[in-house]
Amino acid sequence: MLYDDLFVRLERARWNFTDEIDFSTIDHSLLTDQWIHDLRQICLTELSALYATEMFLRDFYTDIDFCSFVSIWFYEEMKHHMVLRKYLEACGQTFDEEKELPELRLTFAEGPAIETLTMHFCGEQRLAHWYQAFSKSAPEPLLRKIFKILAADELRHAACYAKYLRKAIANKPDELPAVLRMTLWMLRSTNDAPKHPTTVTSPSVCDQLEDPEYISRMLDWYLPGRDHEAPVQRRILALMSELAGTRMTSTKDMLPVIRRLTPVAA
Repeated sequence: MLYDDLFVRLERARWNFTDEIDFSTIDHSLLTDQWIHDLRQICLTELSALYATEMFLRDFYTDIDFCSFVSIWFYEEMKHHMVLRKYLEACGQTFDEEKELPELRLTFAEGPAIETLTMHFCGEQRLAHWYQAFSKSAPEPLLRKIFKILAADELRHAACYAKYLRKAIANKPDELPAVLRMTLWMLRSTNDAPKHPTTVTSPSVCDQLEDPEYISRMLDWYLPGRDHEAPVQRRILALMSELAGTRMTSTKDMLPVIRRLTPVAA
């Protein structure tokens, strides 16, 4: 089981909430109403880990190894929600958890497990990229530190999903075309329609928020242009090249590989 090794690795890398985050150091004079508003949307979006966990445990019911890993992922993702909520509360924001948060609950439709796994691998890479950008652009020092910590967590989670993708393809090589197709679809993303597990379902997690368009706005402000996703594509294509045994450096390289690996119908 991969879980045994991943548990130890993630345990060693885990940051300490009480020792590393001192909310008393927040410089409130540096924060704008817009940043507080957007941070609230991010905080509530992180709560979607609950709905994703319910989906994982349902769709991966027979995969004890992956479901065991989900226990770590859920803990760390809800920790993200907690640290952002505590930051906002220190800034005077309030959350009616008994009334407000249940209104955001969502049940994801069932889908092929391998595609779900691929989507979340790509999503974690992209979210890490976004958080890294926010860590550089946030106006307040503690908030920059928090985003940097969250970005590192998301990259570690992506690395874990990569391990499970390798295991899945090793066990069932015929699922590789589905992995590549989902990857290609996820990589075809724009700032106007950013693809992440919280944005692509219907309804999506972000559709439940008071400001469903906040991600697009923040990307246009802090990650403008079309070239900023190069690091995301490079990391994702590195794994896909490994799985396919063919070097792919762009989305254009993926189509011939997908065609070659997809069985032709009789």
